Amino acid sequence: MIKKKNDKFSTSNGEVAGLNEPSSPLEEFAKKVFDKLIEENVPPIPYYYKMYFLNMLDEEPENFRNQVYEFITLEETNELEKDLEIEKKLKQSFKYSKELLQHTAVLYKNSQAIKEIFEKYKSETAHIANPKLFERLISGFEEKLKKINEKFENELNQIKQLYSKNVEILKEIESNSIFDARYGIYNKNFFLKELKKEIKLIEKFKHKSSVIVLKIRSSVLEALKSEKSKILLNRSVAKIMLKTSRRTDIIAHLGDGVFAMLLKHTDRVGACKTVERLSDIISNSAIFLEGEEINIKIVSGIVEVLGNDDVEICLSHALMMMEKAEQDDVLYYIYEGS
Repeated sequence: MIKKKNDKFSTSNGEVAGLNEPSSPLEEFAKKVFDKLIEENVPPIPYYYKMYFLNMLDEEPENFRNQVYEFITLEETNELEKDLEIEKKLKQSFKYSKELLQHTAVLYKNSQAIKEIFEKYKSETAHIANPKLFERLISGFEEKLKKINEKFENELNQIKQLYSKNVEILKEIESNSIFDARYGIYNKNFFLKELKKEIKLIEKFKHKSSVIVLKIRSSVLEALKSEKSKILLNRSVAKIMLKTSRRTDIIAHLGDGVFAMLLKHTDRVGACKTVERLSDIISNSAIFLEGEEINIKIVSGIVEVLGNDDVEICLSHALMMMEKAEQDDVLYYIYEGS
């Protein structure tokens, strides 16, 4: 255990605890960074470790630096660039919305003009007995209406085009969204992207990660009378998953009340323990809906992620295990391969 004593960070035996002899250049470098932090009495927390890691990396040979940067790139995504792209699209959408309002204002103005013209001609024709004079007034009225109608058609075409452009942009923004607003967690799009990244990392580093999918048992949901109650119950499960998960876990809603967890650096044994723990917490939570306490029971499917996995297939295996577990009335099944 690392302790701070006399303003120094050390271990119970004076050495870096729990670390075996490095088995690769990267592990050797990582240990060197950690030793440097201890030597300079810097708290060995992630922020300082990252700072020292990157600074000390500049002093390493070029080949080693390039290899490490390649690993780092696999872990990171260009979030700033993505945010900038979304911001551009939003600004474009606001621009189109502003123009839509301007054209709508013109339509309103033209409709008011028609009303005024109508009232004017109505007043003028009220006391006309001469048919020819009446005909000329009507002809003038029709000419003015024709011009206003041309303006109407032009404005309506502009509105139609702007509306179509705005809808396309909003669809693009929605397709790139990562958040499920109903349940306050990530959505399926983001989960699949993170799973794809994790598979690439597993190919490189050969560690183990797992995917869990879970849902409230159908029998529990079917006993509820309203759709609103079902949403509230699912929302409670999502909150519990968020509250009890690790910072590195990815929690997402896949749709139709099915939730998923990506447990990084966790094998199937750890995933089973996670499901069991979640089941205990969820089933012991006091939730009142429709005037009575609901005993929530979940069902789950587990897959240990492999480096050569296809994202969609990996997820489908987990979903298949979840459905089989519900049919057999057990808490979970683990996918063992074909």
